[in-house]
Amino acid sequence: MGEVTPTSVSQIFSVLLWTLLSIAMIIIGSMHVDNCPIEPKIPIYLIVAGVFHLLAFSLIPLKMVGEKLAYTIESVLGVFSFCWFIAGSVWVFRIYQENPRRCNDLCYKFAFGILIFEYIFLALVVAGVCCVCFCAGVLVASSSDTPGTNISPEDEEALK
Repeated sequence: MGEVTPTSVSQIFSVLLWTLLSIAMIIIGSMHVDNCPIEPKIPIYLIVAGVFHLLAFSLIPLKMVGEKLAYTIESVLGVFSFCWFIAGSVWVFRIYQENPRRCNDLCYKFAFGILIFEYIFLALVVAGVCCVCFCAGVLVASSSDTPGTNISPEDEEALK
């Protein structure tokens, strides 16, 4: 049996959290399909986003059997989810200033919160990637400044 590492614990926590949020998105969206006349697509956004998140998590076991197929499906789901995220942002944030909003408060605030949560998550991922790229660049730059690592082909021939 595999060793439990902090990385595996955080991955399990992340999948569990997103699974619970996805189920809540489907339930809240389904309960309020007809309760948002100002923007009827908000409950639909919640339902579809929740379903697609769950589909993405269901691919985890498929990776053990067919890795290429799983990554292909995951890529398609990822592109669709990103486009759906943008559409949901437009639908939710467009009516933010409306007062009264004429949308079920729970449905609207939940969609708003999910989108803000996803924006924060996206910002953290981008910051992490930038950090990794910066650190890799510093490591590459520092290793090329080390004496003896930049040997020209002529010098190599002379050393033989």
